[in-house]
Amino acid sequence: MKNIIKLSALVLFSMSSLIANAQTATRDNAGLQGDAGAVSGFFETVNPVNYPAGANSWWHLLDVRHGNNNNNYAMQFAGSFFDQNLYFRKTDNWAERPWQKIVMEKDGEVVLDRLTTVSNGTMLNQGNANNFISNFIVRANTGGRFEDKGAQIEFVIPAGTAGDNPWGQGRIITVAGNGSNTNATGKMILGTRRMFDKYGNGQQWFYGDDIVIDGVGNVGMGTLIPREKLSVNGNIRAREIKVEATNWPDYVFEESYNVGTLKGLESYIKANKHLPDMPSAKDVEVNGIAVSEMLKLQQQKIEELTLHLIEKDKAIEKGASLAKDQQVQIEFLQKNFLELKQQLQLLMKEKK
Repeated sequence: MKNIIKLSALVLFSMSSLIANAQTATRDNAGLQGDAGAVSGFFETVNPVNYPAGANSWWHLLDVRHGNNNNNYAMQFAGSFFDQNLYFRKTDNWAERPWQKIVMEKDGEVVLDRLTTVSNGTMLNQGNANNFISNFIVRANTGGRFEDKGAQIEFVIPAGTAGDNPWGQGRIITVAGNGSNTNATGKMILGTRRMFDKYGNGQQWFYGDDIVIDGVGNVGMGTLIPREKLSVNGNIRAREIKVEATNWPDYVFEESYNVGTLKGLESYIKANKHLPDMPSAKDVEVNGIAVSEMLKLQQQKIEELTLHLIEKDKAIEKGASLAKDQQVQIEFLQKNFLELKQQLQLLMKEKK
């Protein structure tokens, strides 16, 4: 990895003879040029100048200089008396050249304040081989391919203000997507740490398996085995969801479409306890609902109902028209009946 320097035993051994024969002198300015009195050797200072940023109080300096005193080319190491940090730079004829912090390993750990990797980039189709060329690689020698053990990146926040009492807050872990040594399919799991009953034996601190990407690209939330491109074991809340659909049931309004009769529909409902073409309650409990298909079915039923309403409205209008005609006829007959009654009354008076 670029810009990360490790001191090896070989480098330290090559410096041992110089260390054995050198005495520590005092030099405040680490950027001093040879013709100004700078020489190779070991130095200390309580007034550090051109040392690592923020340097103060007592510091060490190891300076290995160019043989020509008229330039300022040097390889330098520096460190405070009071911590285990070590810094390095090559001045390259520049007294204020910034220092780089040397990364060191302790108890199998390398601690960094910040990590920046620089490369020429990685192709989108990277992954068709095991020649790893990514900027950042996390490798776990698990001893085989396991579906519950893999390479992990963990995010830790200390509880103490001094950086002590650290606790993991979240992680990304990649495990084998199967147990076969001939199948390199992977599976990635992201989760936060919290107190919950993960394995059915009481509340404990665990990482949740919150978001899962399986070996075929399916994404699961709250489930380790997503069966669709997105499987969610829980509720979803959104401002809007757009569902794409084909064969929208406008065909119901075609002249050739057989909408059936309400009497036939009544018979089907009595026999099956659900509308034609709609899934039963048992089917829904077992297989769930395909939203796009259900929207189409519901739209089909709405349009069929609309046709039935139109037919009923026509029948009602026809009945109303017939009733109106019958009312006219009734009124005509009533008028004739009254006239006949009046004539009959007149005849009866004349006979008297």
